[in-house]
Amino acid sequence: MKPLRTSARITEVADTGSRLSILFSRETALAKDVILKPLFAEIETLTQQLSEAIKSDRTLSELDAIDTTRDELIRRMGKILQGYAASPIEALQRSGSKLNAVFEKYGVGIARENYAVESAHIESLLKDFSDAALSTDISALTGVTEIISMLTNAQKDFNNHRVTYEQAVAQKNSQLKPNELKKLLLQRINHSLLPYLKTLKSLNNEPYFHFIEGVHQIILSTNSAIAARSKKTPHTPSPTDRPKE
Repeated sequence: MKPLRTSARITEVADTGSRLSILFSRETALAKDVILKPLFAEIETLTQQLSEAIKSDRTLSELDAIDTTRDELIRRMGKILQGYAASPIEALQRSGSKLNAVFEKYGVGIARENYAVESAHIESLLKDFSDAALSTDISALTGVTEIISMLTNAQKDFNNHRVTYEQAVAQKNSQLKPNELKKLLLQRINHSLLPYLKTLKSLNNEPYFHFIEGVHQIILSTNSAIAARSKKTPHTPSPTDRPKE
């Protein structure tokens, strides 16, 4: 039985730990094994912690994507209002100039600010546009109501995801780093679980045969995926830089 490759990605180690835990939970006859029971309690805990660490990274990627959407909407709004402000049609030019003057208090430059500053400016901009005195001008210009609504929804979505991200980071900061968790989980699998199972197999301990074969297949599957991946373009780690702020 070959060990799990140390070149496994964090996600692959977490997935392997999860599948091994599920396999053990199904082997009810082994539930009271004095070695496996505490070992799998630790494997399951490490797997959960690693999964949470992965989740926080994924949430950051989602937050970045939503922020990009906000930035694009800000730029589009600026172009739309500038276009109306330069319209040769007097009624459109008048409403466009009024709304563009409100937008220009903030400008497209807010899209380059950090998360906190950009959010504050967007909230203030949307509040200005909600002024009843501007409602006629907004409704008079095709597309303006829609772009304001889109920015409002994007801002709400960003706020919700930011809270989720900050909660994930808070939990992640109270735990070991992903690479440290990966190393610990690899050790439990390769240096604790597998040697014990090899001993049981050498002793022809029949009640364990089905479980041992299951562990072998799970690790073989992960190792095969790693081998196939290594033949392709080397994996480039995701950026670990903090977001705008």
